[in-house]
Amino acid sequence: MKARDKYILAAVAALVLLPLIVSQSEPMTAAQLIASFEGFRAHPYWDVNRYSWGYGTPAPGATGTITKEQALAELQQHSAADLQYLQPLITRPLNANQWAALLSFAYNEGSGNADNLVNNINAGDDQALADQWRLYNKARDAAGNLVYSQTLADRREKELQTWFA
Repeated sequence: MKARDKYILAAVAALVLLPLIVSQSEPMTAAQLIASFEGFRAHPYWDVNRYSWGYGTPAPGATGTITKEQALAELQQHSAADLQYLQPLITRPLNANQWAALLSFAYNEGSGNADNLVNNINAGDDQALADQWRLYNKARDAAGNLVYSQTLADRREKELQTWFA
């Protein structure tokens, strides 16, 4: 990626990751919301089909270390790319909390799966959106089978709370 493109992504990330109000008293950014779900790990760990580190971004291999600052920058770059993908697809005005929730979902499930929510978002059918959002509650087990994950179900509920805040 060219340096100019990195600056553009950083600028887009800064616009999206402005402070959000996810409760009456606690300001939070989209990056903080995502980081609160992902947790920080300085060293690579095996994550389904690749090594990850930091806040769940791809690691270059099985060894190495990442700082919290570097990990946050990677998280923001990833979220900025998700925003660039999703923003042209969304025709309904979204508030900051809704973007934060959608970017958290995209960060965890991939922008392609977030794309699956677009029709309900654009239609303004929040009940159908919530029902569909909650379907993304499965993770792969050690054998590669999709199984229900309470952790993912809890994350989906917190994302929806943010969406409706």
